[in-house]
Amino acid sequence: MDTLPIESLPLVKILPLFVLALFIYGLAELSFVHFRQRKAKLGEYGMSLKGLGFTGLVGVLVEFVVGPFSKLLLAVWGASLSPFDAGLTPVGWFYGFFIYEMSYWVQHWLAHKVRLLWCLHSPHHAPQSMNLFVGFNHSFLEIIFYMPITLGLVPALLGVDPIIIAVFTFVDVVWGNLLHLSDKVVTRRWGPLERFMQTPSYHRVHHAQNVKYMDTNYNSITLLGDWLMGTLQPLQAQEPVKYGITREVNTSSFLDVHFGEFTLLWSDLRSAGNLRAFFGYLLCPPGWSPEGEQQTAAALKKRAVITREGTRA
Repeated sequence: MDTLPIESLPLVKILPLFVLALFIYGLAELSFVHFRQRKAKLGEYGMSLKGLGFTGLVGVLVEFVVGPFSKLLLAVWGASLSPFDAGLTPVGWFYGFFIYEMSYWVQHWLAHKVRLLWCLHSPHHAPQSMNLFVGFNHSFLEIIFYMPITLGLVPALLGVDPIIIAVFTFVDVVWGNLLHLSDKVVTRRWGPLERFMQTPSYHRVHHAQNVKYMDTNYNSITLLGDWLMGTLQPLQAQEPVKYGITREVNTSSFLDVHFGEFTLLWSDLRSAGNLRAFFGYLLCPPGWSPEGEQQTAAALKKRAVITREGTRA
């Protein structure tokens, strides 16, 4: 595939330098939390580094087999198929911002509500601590395939100019990783930014397994999508975050973190007695069952509300 003009954009060229800077900060953060505070979960850091290395290896293999494959290349391709182009006017930039933010919200919501997609996304939520390397800890399937389609191809098909997608990708990568700053290093909230931007306090809520906090704060740049869709949940001092996912998981194990949910899904699919159960396990929210009490986030929240109201009565 020929080199595309979008790849020569300054932001595209300097993004690796920003990622490298974040990685170096992550190492410094690890050193501080481990040597000064004695609170680092070294097994989780090792797991994240293995995941990052594995994703890089798969990325190289994919490029070797099928050629360049990235969010921006898919955006260029999508733009060539789109029936219209919003352009680079102020209206086009505003439209592009709105579409990118809502595309991010939708793809992230689906990753929590469709079990097959949750299998891709759960490695990011499995760690039981918060640090910058959690921001790097994604499934290779999510990083290499899912996000380029949902955040590159889809916005371009909806008329967003690829240059706008490149700019918001840059902001998303840098700001989205900063949301994972360790709560043992950055403890204060970010003042006026808390009113309209996603901040570490909001994202810590998103990584919680507390029933009240489940399935909230899906965006990674602003609060727009969560505000519009009713999923915005501020961190509350009276309910500290408990990080991780609800199943028992060995957070030091690369295999358990990155493939444990697939193993459980496969077990459920094999036990499905009919097509309804089979596709229910595959496409319904995590915790869905064809019979018995549901353990989905929505069901857990509903039972918590009933219990709370009963206690008050």
